[in-house]
Amino acid sequence: MPVQIADAESDNIGPFNRLSASQANTWDDCPRLWWYQNKMRLKFPQTPPLFLGRAVEECVCRVLMESPGIVFNTAPADVLSKGADHLLPLLDNELPSDFMAWCASRVDAHWPGIRDAMHAEWSKDARKSGNWHEYSMDTYRDMCVTALGMHMDEVTECKDTVSQEELTQWRDGDRPTIPAPDGRKNTGPHPLANSGDCTLVEAWEIARPWFVDPDAPQFSLNVIHPEHWFQGEYDLVYRNGGKIRIMDLKASRGGGDRSGNYVEQLRIYAMLWSITHNGQIPDALEVWYAGVNVRKVIQPPSSQEIESLESKLSDLWQEIKGSEITIDDCPPIPRPVRGYSEGGVKIDDPEEPRCSTCDWASLCPNGTGDDDLPDGGQHQPPGDIKVYELTPFGKLKPRVNIFCEVFSVTQVPEKPPNLTIQQDGGFAFVRIMVGESEGELTYPAELEKGDKLRLIGVVPSTNWKGELQLKVDPHARIEKASEAEDGDIGLFEFQARWNVVGRIAYTTYKSGVSKNGKPWARKGIVLLDESGRIAVEGWDNAWPSIFNTLKQGDEIAVLNTSLDAWAIDVKANLEKGSTLHVISRADD
Repeated sequence: MPVQIADAESDNIGPFNRLSASQANTWDDCPRLWWYQNKMRLKFPQTPPLFLGRAVEECVCRVLMESPGIVFNTAPADVLSKGADHLLPLLDNELPSDFMAWCASRVDAHWPGIRDAMHAEWSKDARKSGNWHEYSMDTYRDMCVTALGMHMDEVTECKDTVSQEELTQWRDGDRPTIPAPDGRKNTGPHPLANSGDCTLVEAWEIARPWFVDPDAPQFSLNVIHPEHWFQGEYDLVYRNGGKIRIMDLKASRGGGDRSGNYVEQLRIYAMLWSITHNGQIPDALEVWYAGVNVRKVIQPPSSQEIESLESKLSDLWQEIKGSEITIDDCPPIPRPVRGYSEGGVKIDDPEEPRCSTCDWASLCPNGTGDDDLPDGGQHQPPGDIKVYELTPFGKLKPRVNIFCEVFSVTQVPEKPPNLTIQQDGGFAFVRIMVGESEGELTYPAELEKGDKLRLIGVVPSTNWKGELQLKVDPHARIEKASEAEDGDIGLFEFQARWNVVGRIAYTTYKSGVSKNGKPWARKGIVLLDESGRIAVEGWDNAWPSIFNTLKQGDEIAVLNTSLDAWAIDVKANLEKGSTLHVISRADD
């Protein structure tokens, strides 16, 4: 099975605390790099190739879901929207004479929509970087066709070598426990089954690899280590012929240091497969470089190497995920940059240091930064007689617990109810933004006026009218209760304004058009201090002009902000009355 879900009863680690191949590689690249990107959750610049690579993978998978035996080359992209069982097999004279031409036509059916959706997603990203239009869409479209050509090599090999036993079993409708996504739910003999020698259409079906269904929820098809500390997600797993071949699809040309990480990633996936399949070692590992039509073969690890790799990763999880870790535990010790040419061919390592291209060089002691981060304190703006107390990020309190009574409930079909609560003559709206968290409702199923409630971990704020509202996100919940508990506060007892100081990691910008047709834009800053990170956000016109001069490594104080939160992320809102003050410049 290419999927191994967590055992809910024994999983004491949870989906957000597992190790992954990318995290392991980042740690090996540089422990401090891992700290910035995983512990501080800093987001590196989101360039168009990152999104175009995802677009290529989705396009290839959507074509793999289809079949030349039931889908005309000119069919619309949503031809499988009702499932493959609703489509009739094509007649012999309707089958494509050239499967690669069929693949190219199906790419052209899917690519424009996927490409445009990815462009829209990139455009909305607050950390987008680069110029989308500088990249050739035809080049990435051609990568989809190239990858499908590699798949056709597997199909042709299957047709020529499939055993009579495997062919008969497939024709009779035998399917793996977790089949490759093909849009089929019906059982019984396969509707494309023929007689005699294996046809190319049959070989397409038999050789179809397992891959992540593009319509499946994100991270729902992961492979999780039986002890739950590691998870991964294969690109393509070929299982026909009784052999396991794991392929990693890359929409790139394969040059540069990152090609070394691809090798390690596949070795880790081989370990994961072996651990979840009673010691079975994959028969083949390959990186598919769609940009240069190269299939790079990786030697599968031996059983001893798998045991050693599992032990190493288990120790790493314990070191960086299974125990408390500080910035001092993540020293800036980058490994040398590795040299690879196109197709992932190893060449001499370059002399350039890894730090020269690091996104966090202005924060790191190996660059131009240092570890002497702000930690609260005081600030008196020039010309102001007031001294402001600055709160360390770790002591900010965006969440509160409130004991209250239901004032009104309005049921909404298939959505959480609209809820208003009252306490000591005050009223507030409750915004249940997440109706379910980790499989459980965030609110009681039955609510009515007069019920006594505890709102636990809700986030207080005000709406555009200035009315108090209490937000329920994945880390908050509502419970029926008969009395208040220690720590519960009144509706207006929370601290509404805060003052913070931090070092700038980066600025953000996002814009769009509202439902009424008016354009909008929001700017933000991600700050670090000794205790953590926060984002400061506000409408474009709320920021002073000095915002445009801010750079990574500058230190600023933001006064009179309100707080917001979503899950583990804390955000400060720049509002009317908020001010920004530069404490120091990175260049000074």
